[in-house]
Amino acid sequence: MPTSPARTVLVTGASSGLGRATAQALARTGATVLVHARTEARAVAAAHELAGVPVWADLRSVGGARDLAEQAVAATGGELHVLVNNAGGAAARRDLSPEGVERTIAVHHVASAALTAALLPALRRGAVASGRPSRVVNMSSAVERFGRRLDDWTYPRRFSQWRAYCDAKLLNLAFTYALAARLDQHEITLNAADPGNVATGFGRNGGVFRLFQGPARFLLATPEHGARTAVALADGAGLDTRTGGYHAKGRPAVSSATSRDPVYGRQVLADTVRLLERAGLGPDPFHPTT
Repeated sequence: MPTSPARTVLVTGASSGLGRATAQALARTGATVLVHARTEARAVAAAHELAGVPVWADLRSVGGARDLAEQAVAATGGELHVLVNNAGGAAARRDLSPEGVERTIAVHHVASAALTAALLPALRRGAVASGRPSRVVNMSSAVERFGRRLDDWTYPRRFSQWRAYCDAKLLNLAFTYALAARLDQHEITLNAADPGNVATGFGRNGGVFRLFQGPARFLLATPEHGARTAVALADGAGLDTRTGGYHAKGRPAVSSATSRDPVYGRQVLADTVRLLERAGLGPDPFHPTT
């Protein structure tokens, strides 16, 4: 049963795969779903099929995240109840975002952090209007266990698609824990969802993911199955003030020791804040009064 049919939800990367399955499941609860894609054409097509509201932006930059936040605010009247940061990708070659960050990290971490920051006021207004905390769900992955503590988010010496993906997932999970500890859980909760090994479109990016998403694709879970954990965190009963958690297979799980290191998490949060400030979202876009 839906916990709140009137809720308004934004799902990024919702035109295909895991994001589409997540958006479709949340739409079935009666929520109004903002369906994001990189281009207008893809967003409109997906939103038509899902009976949602199309929004579009390229989330490989902070500017794209800011554009998406503005569209979401306009589409919802300034009140948002759920944000699912699902958009992702894995660049086969080293490339930098306009902010000077490797593209995989830019999409999986920087853009989701920027979008969350830009939508905090709308999420707080949604909490006030609904009388219950708004929810943010960051899509994570068990591969964060293979991530390293990065000092440089540009890979100046050696780059690999797999390494960047694992590092990006670790960065974002450590950030998720640190930001959740900072936000008021009676206003906004923040949790991470591990969908498991899901058949997605990552193989189109080339590189190592073509191996995982190609011949062995039949061994992977469907997007619908993978979406269940994120959907539960976004809409499940009894989770209104549950925050700072990592869920896999629909229940609480334990992530890597590195991701749970509070010192590392605070460092990632501080580095992220500085980057977003330089990109024009400051000062300190996560401050409670912003």
